[in-house]
Amino acid sequence: MKNSFSMEDLLDFLDHAGDRGLIPAATARALAVASRNVFGVLSDEERRDLSAQDIDAVVKRFNNKRARDFNPSSLKEYGRRVSKAVELFLSWREDPANFSVKTRATGNSRRKEKPSAESPMAHDSYEDGEQFVRAQNAESYQTRLPVRPGVIITLSNVPHDLSKSEAERLAEFVKMLAVDSSPT
Repeated sequence: MKNSFSMEDLLDFLDHAGDRGLIPAATARALAVASRNVFGVLSDEERRDLSAQDIDAVVKRFNNKRARDFNPSSLKEYGRRVSKAVELFLSWREDPANFSVKTRATGNSRRKEKPSAESPMAHDSYEDGEQFVRAQNAESYQTRLPVRPGVIITLSNVPHDLSKSEAERLAEFVKMLAVDSSPT
């Protein structure tokens, strides 16, 4: 089948796109994590041809099966990411030579929006105007956490005054990155 594609094809595309800079590497990883988790509810046979699947129905299956593992906003985000991953894959597959992805603003547009040096926080902007705050080193610290033998995770820009609710939000985010290895 010319138009069929497997979960492995999708994940290979995301790895390729992240490695080659077609998609920001962190975005490609986030899309891959969501895809692995959501498509993890499918049988091996179903994963061999995702084009035969109703993606919305698969996301609903995932939501029903994993509702206790994630909060509602995480479930929605996984659904959004999987839809985006499939959309990008199909777009790339249709015309690899003209494939491009809209990413956040860089260069001159970002420089205009930076606060003065006296500002305690630095701001970056996405193209749609949404802002996020990046803590400067004086207000944060870095820590390392051994996860298993040979694997250590480094957390950077951890605010000194991290609240319990912020820590719980961070924990929920980290849970979202986990790959479900349990059998379906």
